[in-house]
Amino acid sequence: MNALFFAWTASISYGLYVISAKLIGKYQIHNTYLFSFLLTLFSGIMMAIISYTYGGRIPQSWLFISLAAIALSIGNVAGLAAVRVLDVSVISPLFNIRVVMTVVLSYLFLGERYQLDAVLLMVAIIISGFFATMDEKFSLKSFFSRNILIGLLFMLLLSIQSIFINRAIEQTSYWTAMLWMSIISIIVSTILLYPKCKADIADINPKQYMSVAVLAIIAGIGDLAAYKAFEKNVGLSSVIISLPLSMVIAVIVAKWKPNLLENHPVKVYLVRFIATGIMIWGALQLK
Repeated sequence: MNALFFAWTASISYGLYVISAKLIGKYQIHNTYLFSFLLTLFSGIMMAIISYTYGGRIPQSWLFISLAAIALSIGNVAGLAAVRVLDVSVISPLFNIRVVMTVVLSYLFLGERYQLDAVLLMVAIIISGFFATMDEKFSLKSFFSRNILIGLLFMLLLSIQSIFINRAIEQTSYWTAMLWMSIISIIVSTILLYPKCKADIADINPKQYMSVAVLAIIAGIGDLAAYKAFEKNVGLSSVIISLPLSMVIAVIVAKWKPNLLENHPVKVYLVRFIATGIMIWGALQLK
């Protein structure tokens, strides 16, 4: 199938993922390390089974598979931490800054070339990112907070992961790369996170396990689709995957049930939507 089909599938899945992860982190599992460990475990097992079924075997090269798995494991922690501390309508526009990061990394490591107008567009996206994170105070200082830094770290890890995945698939095959990325990410997550959350595992009930399992399925669909898209195209796929679908859902929910996710005045959401619209436009030009 066309790479853009997989990119759109990933975009929808990731939109649902952000909303679901926000709800689970807010109301069910407050320990981010535990949440990340369980999510990596469940999604890793699921994706490893699927990948082996479709032909994943022993790779000829381990370097980029291992690097992608490490980025995935650390990225899961940063992602869930970002979703926990940021509004959905803030973290969603930050995915457009991820496009800039991916373009820069593609230039540095994949040999992709861009003109001066692309550089100007990237600057415009970053400046718009300042406004997309504004709250009721309408201060640009809100962009330079610790919480935004966590979100930007997540975006950087996603961009690095995209590059590693592209190289891993190029050196092996799609299903082989997915198989061992999944297995190694579980190992890395266990080493890094299990000691930080083992005391809380006994307190998890079946409903919470089920919530993480469903989230893992949503994430798995998104990841499989995204990785397939990145196999053929990194730049445009990143743009589509970065569309702020979760932001739209969050704003609708905020007006329907204000205390569920987030709640801000209309003028705050208006500024965030305008800034996000500029970021999307700029990201589309970067394809």
